[in-house]
Amino acid sequence: MRPTRSISSGPIALMLAASLLAVACGGSASAAPTLAPGATATPDSAATPDSAATPGSSGGVPDGGLAFGGATSALDALDSYEYNVEIATSETKAGVETKSRNVMSGVVVNRPDKASILLMNEYGADDTLESSTGMLIIGELAWVRDHETDPWDSIPLAQASQFAQIFAAFRPEQMFGLYFAGLGNEFTNAGTESKNGVPSTHFRGGEGIATIFGAIAGFQGTWTSDVWLATDGGYLVHSEAAGEGVNGTDTGTFRMTVDVSKPNDAGPIEAPR
Repeated sequence: MRPTRSISSGPIALMLAASLLAVACGGSASAAPTLAPGATATPDSAATPDSAATPGSSGGVPDGGLAFGGATSALDALDSYEYNVEIATSETKAGVETKSRNVMSGVVVNRPDKASILLMNEYGADDTLESSTGMLIIGELAWVRDHETDPWDSIPLAQASQFAQIFAAFRPEQMFGLYFAGLGNEFTNAGTESKNGVPSTHFRGGEGIATIFGAIAGFQGTWTSDVWLATDGGYLVHSEAAGEGVNGTDTGTFRMTVDVSKPNDAGPIEAPR
């Protein structure tokens, strides 16, 4: 194992600081489209479920109000799960297109012993991997790495709690709580269906989501948004929001998706050798 190092050194510290600041401010770590105020937006393609929905068969839950609030903590009841958060943006100005895609994926083990791993990858216009960062926590021990091919470096115990707070900002329940939970009453019940292999209640969003996601993306207008919560346990299974803005010849798109999979069947996470 490589020598212990400080979290404040190296390129990983810069990425952690930038990413945490972006989440705290309600945005992503990548640049979003910056269309002029008043630009129009058109909905992205409708969400495609794993199977056909069955309207009205979701246990009488009329909207996402109470369900969304509970979903922010329901993942803690699972023994383990995998997750994937993806934020993709594009902007075309004066005929020049720029794209970015950030993917945050990981595993959370709550029982029998707590452990977590988070991998953050940033991709450029041609979908080439431009940067990669990894974080790993097992109990009170933590490790980081600056690239997916690098070995893990341990972090001093004195910094473990700080590291855990940074780590928690990217968990799916935090992302869902920040962007969706407060708007649950605006999501209508669209029936039950399977999502990520989990029987789920599908909620379809209203216009209110445009305010928060429009501010992140840099344009306002009509957006699409959908949420799937497990019918047994109420935890988040999938959420997405997407929009497309047009301002003259300039265009911009934004899409954020959150997926939870392998409930009670993820891991184990082992310490680096």
